[in-house]
Amino acid sequence: MGRGVRMTDRLNILQVNVIDSIGNRFNGADLVHHLKARGHEAHLLVMDKRTDSSDSSPILNVKGRWRIKRLVDRIEAKLSVQSLLYPFSFALPFERRLREADLVHFHLIQNGYFSLLALPFVTWLKPAIWTVHDSWALTGHCVYPYDCTRWKTGCGNCPYLATTFPMRKDRTAFMWQAKRLTYRASRIELVVASEFMLNMARQSPLVSHLRVHKIPFGVDFGVFAPRDSRACKKALGIPDESIVIAFRSTAYEFKGLRHIVACLERLETTRPITLLTFNEKGLLTAVAGRYPMVELGWVQDERLMSQAYGAADLFLMPSVQEAFGMMAMEAMACGKPVIVFDGTALPEVVHAEEGGGVVVPQGDTDALLAAIRRLVENDEERRRIGEQALAIARREYDVNLHIERMIALYREVIARRRI
Repeated sequence: MGRGVRMTDRLNILQVNVIDSIGNRFNGADLVHHLKARGHEAHLLVMDKRTDSSDSSPILNVKGRWRIKRLVDRIEAKLSVQSLLYPFSFALPFERRLREADLVHFHLIQNGYFSLLALPFVTWLKPAIWTVHDSWALTGHCVYPYDCTRWKTGCGNCPYLATTFPMRKDRTAFMWQAKRLTYRASRIELVVASEFMLNMARQSPLVSHLRVHKIPFGVDFGVFAPRDSRACKKALGIPDESIVIAFRSTAYEFKGLRHIVACLERLETTRPITLLTFNEKGLLTAVAGRYPMVELGWVQDERLMSQAYGAADLFLMPSVQEAFGMMAMEAMACGKPVIVFDGTALPEVVHAEEGGGVVVPQGDTDALLAAIRRLVENDEERRRIGEQALAIARREYDVNLHIERMIALYREVIARRRI
């Protein structure tokens, strides 16, 4: 049973998420593997099963389930409600794996497959926790509320209806009340990864009555670690003398790509620059003729991700909204300096007060440009910040520490339900 776990100490944990592949480092898939390696039983139930792993299986695996989902998608969009009408989660009480589990751990449940109305039924049957990855659980619809504070008082008159997840009509006050009633009827504890999210939860009337635990995500140092920069650059076809600026290229407005592009359009330096991007391709036409580019697209292979971080000389993550920042953590684990905006969880993640990253005022492209130019031109500063970032990552974000904290929380929640 791995690592000598006694039968009486063995846990059986059911993870629930939308998918078993994309985002495996935080969606419960990797957690299943780590738990099983420690002698515990674990399984992942998903709406969208894309791997052939026996560690995951689909929720309500019946013929026509995707037609049902598409129908409910259309109905919810027309009614401007979210995650209320999907039938799949109501099958959970009848799942053998739920009946056998000691605890159910929810992850992303707002992605068009789960009904919040099922939470009371499931969480009264079994001890339950929910890792809240963003602000959606605390608002009437917004994944991130930006400067709006209506989530503290009941939403309605939403200034950001078009942001993720968009609504045709303003039903944010209704959704806020639906969440309030659902959470009040549920027996569930929340997990967040940052002090930033913990503070939001404490200010939220929706979850102020719930226990909220802060457990930062972890990084596998067997994969993400300092590597030979020259070898990594060579493998990606990047000249050794080039300063590599890496970042996530995505159309999601809160990830800050427009600020990066604005800086790259104005960056003046004698150093040769190569841009290295993750996620989406074709979004950098404004600077396409100015810099050589390596656009990796969506990368599922963690070894390739690590190689890309190894090739980078600095990593940009000027998100205007961020609940944690997995890529910042991974870049730190690879010994790379990260530049971030303030006003999100990222200054906390990079431990800016300890010199583990560079923080500039949110939305200030002049300050962001100055920080980029300074790191591009100063090899010693890049090295110093990168070394400090690595030391912090080893201290705070080792995946083994993350797993130990999760197991301790599982036992705590289970024990509390037995009282």
